Amino acid sequence: MPNQNGSDGGRPSRGGRPRDPSRDGAIRGAILQVLAESGYAGLTMDAVAAAAGVGKATIYRRWRTKSDLVADAVAELSSMSIDTPDTGSLEGDLRILLRWLVRAVNGPLGAATLSLLSAMPHEPGLREAFYGGPMGVWTSMFREVWEQAESRGEVQQPIAGTAVSDIASAPILQRWLFSGEPVPETFADELLADVVMPLISVRNAA
Repeated sequence: MPNQNGSDGGRPSRGGRPRDPSRDGAIRGAILQVLAESGYAGLTMDAVAAAAGVGKATIYRRWRTKSDLVADAVAELSSMSIDTPDTGSLEGDLRILLRWLVRAVNGPLGAATLSLLSAMPHEPGLREAFYGGPMGVWTSMFREVWEQAESRGEVQQPIAGTAVSDIASAPILQRWLFSGEPVPETFADELLADVVMPLISVRNAA
């Protein structure tokens, strides 16, 4: 018997038909696909329904507006996160995180974000979804890595929130935003070896 208590599993929709949670992933994937191909301005409920292989009514049972469905898809991308690395060294942890960040910006998250940049200033829901989802995940993982290094005695002063912390990932994001090309994973290794670790050494020696 359908659950009437408001949970998603088998919950009757506004139209009375039980919602099928298994379709949510396909729909969110379709949202990102349409965003990458057509941009936010070109995204429509019809296009998402066609890409997901569902009826438009299925989309409207989940999200009332285009802004709602895109915000939900972007927020869900935080599930792409990895466990905070703990290799036993700051360099090892940062290498894993920076390579992961390269893969993230080269993938669906990067394509969706590029298409949304012009819309975010005018769509508070999208901004909140991005900064509370993917951006929040990135910030949290880097902070944990800095704190682990501090507890191991690898850094002499807190780094989270400093310019060194920002520089660790900023060149990857800058290259992704302005080059128009995928960021090679080797760039993450070069950034770590030539910029981040030397800056940490200088900060430790100060």
